[in-house]
Amino acid sequence: MDSLFARLSIIIGGMLLNIIIAQAEQVTIYGIEIPGLHQQDNQGSYDKIITQVFSQEKLATLKIYPPIRAQLMFAQCQKNCCFSPANKRDDFYHFNGDISQTEAMNIAKIYIFVGKNQRPIDNLAALQNKKIGARTGMPYGTNFEKAQLTVHYVDTIEQNIQKLLLGRIDAFIAYVPDAYNVFRKLKMKPLPHNIQKPMAIHEDRLVCKGVSQYFIDTFNKNLQRLKKKHLLKQLLGHNYIAP
Repeated sequence: MDSLFARLSIIIGGMLLNIIIAQAEQVTIYGIEIPGLHQQDNQGSYDKIITQVFSQEKLATLKIYPPIRAQLMFAQCQKNCCFSPANKRDDFYHFNGDISQTEAMNIAKIYIFVGKNQRPIDNLAALQNKKIGARTGMPYGTNFEKAQLTVHYVDTIEQNIQKLLLGRIDAFIAYVPDAYNVFRKLKMKPLPHNIQKPMAIHEDRLVCKGVSQYFIDTFNKNLQRLKKKHLLKQLLGHNYIAP
């Protein structure tokens, strides 16, 4: 009887501790504004996934900003904050401090898009001496940074599409599903790109500072639950990118 009582006490104590942690820990998630994924109306696929993951625990508040602002907010915070979508790969990011990450919600792939009827380009060397479009604040990896290309930065992928069609740039680099969502919005087929050879593959996770292991475990556990119930692909919809 005493042994049973002791075990019950440990279980109940653990449950109470988790409840206390959940009540004390309110994490702010700074999301990069990406049409279809993180949106100001919280109707992007990643917004919906995060909402579902924390539907019972209510551990997080989601705030969506343009790329540079979101990165700055995360850099300035000291604890109880996350950044999305991101990961701990040092060929993409240089975070300071004790950083943890969740399991991936999805993956994204980086492609080079060229003008209509042009042969796709799938290597950075082919972009030398060309005018390249990119979105301000987005991480494209150290290989892109070191390539010393002539890059023209704009705020949106849509602007790069327009500039490419007008001949003001020779190509632009962008993530998918991000770019596919913009092409869909413009009711046009994606411009030529080598779908078999992305420039890089990016795991879309939350990276976090000063959050409890309970927060990370809760996210991962509930994300796995969504996967097992086939709800994750449903929430991603056309934003799902196959490995």
